[in-house]
Amino acid sequence: MRHHSFKFTVLGRYPARLKGNETAVTLNVAAGDENHKVYAGTLTMSESEWEALHRALKASLHDRVEVEDHHEGR
Repeated sequence: MRHHSFKFTVLGRYPARLKGNETAVTLNVAAGDENHKVYAGTLTMSESEWEALHRALKASLHDRVEVEDHHEGR
């Protein structure tokens, strides 16, 4: 049985231009098996949407979800 895994790379965080809107997060997505992942697309969503998606994926896929975030703490 193949175990698909997913890697999200945070490309950037962009402050909202409109008052009351959340910061947006843009991520590249790669998908595949443990030996080979390929680019699957780019996502942009609010910070809270990304946090909810990440929590849900980690809860179900555990170590098959990887996040590379070079913008943490900025």
